[in-house]
Amino acid sequence: MKKFIGKAVLSSAVLATALSFSPAQAVAKFKINDESTVWVSLLLQLRGEWIQDGQIDGSGWRSDFYIRRARILFGGTINKYVDFFVETDNPNMGKDKAITDNSGNIIGYKSNNDTKTFIQDAWIRLKLAKEFNLVFGQILLPFSHNNATGATSLLGLDYNLTVVKFPPTSNFVWRDYGAEVMGLITLPTGSLDYRLGIFDGVETLQGTGVTINKDDNYRITGRIQYNLFDSEGFYYKGTYLGKKKIVSFGAGIDYQKDAAADDYDNPTQVDDYKAWTVDMFIDYPLPSKDVVTFEAGYIDYDYGNLYKNDGTAIYAQFGYLFNKQIGIGKIEPVLRYQNFDSSIAGNDVTEYYIGLAYWIDGFRANLKGEYKIDNRDGKDHDVLYLQAQILF
Repeated sequence: MKKFIGKAVLSSAVLATALSFSPAQAVAKFKINDESTVWVSLLLQLRGEWIQDGQIDGSGWRSDFYIRRARILFGGTINKYVDFFVETDNPNMGKDKAITDNSGNIIGYKSNNDTKTFIQDAWIRLKLAKEFNLVFGQILLPFSHNNATGATSLLGLDYNLTVVKFPPTSNFVWRDYGAEVMGLITLPTGSLDYRLGIFDGVETLQGTGVTINKDDNYRITGRIQYNLFDSEGFYYKGTYLGKKKIVSFGAGIDYQKDAAADDYDNPTQVDDYKAWTVDMFIDYPLPSKDVVTFEAGYIDYDYGNLYKNDGTAIYAQFGYLFNKQIGIGKIEPVLRYQNFDSSIAGNDVTEYYIGLAYWIDGFRANLKGEYKIDNRDGKDHDVLYLQAQILF
């Protein structure tokens, strides 16, 4: 245990040294003409993790260093009516991959360097009015606040990944191809953020006696959010670090006919896929300029009891940012909880996270650490994570 703690402390010191500077502007912006601009940005998240009982004999702490995200972000405006965004990613490069023998037993690990850079987001938006926009392309699905949050601005170390249970062939990193209408409607008190889209979803596949989505039905995904104070942007943030006053309540739906199956490689049973969610998000600066952040949500997934993702999910997270400079940054303790209660035996997951964020320069440079207590069915492996981020 002493050896494990020593390695973790040493790694923290190395990551902190790497980020002991303040990056320049978060984006490089270029003016093309009086109406057109383009900008480019880089997101880099470097992570280390230590897995309890992670050695091949089931004992000890196994360590792993890898690139969690390496993204190039590119966007711009054509004129006041048209803008666009394109983003690449190369996630989890260097993350340990298990080596197995002919019987499927783990005999070792190796860094996975076979990952590829791919386009993750690509959309064009027509801004006809504040209340009515049209978006086309590869779009982050407008379902829950959690899955519609940008990775550059997460509160904790990562998303509440356990509670996102979209059909496995229906999305690419929570994105889908299609079109959506969206807008912000000003109310006498607050505003209403709405988003509704049609997407490819689960494509047609013939199985044994049945066919998934035999009529090539659209996937329909939508979200509505009431903002009591300030509104949010196209991508939500996990925290606004005191720059906005957010209190919101949201709800979302996700539906596709004949898109639920018992097996997405060779289906023998098919049903309609349905999901709905409600959530709330609070990011509130106090008179002391400390910031309280709280987010919670409930999700119901209905696969007709055919698939392991059928069930209900709950997530919650809390952060308290102290407005006091400690060294080169500010400290924010973070707590997270996520639970998935599956209708299929053996697939329940409960996870608790105790974390700390060190905001050196907001989203542009920060360090985060989390300790995960993992209580999933038949598998208990706690994990310690450390991560350094720059956004330039």
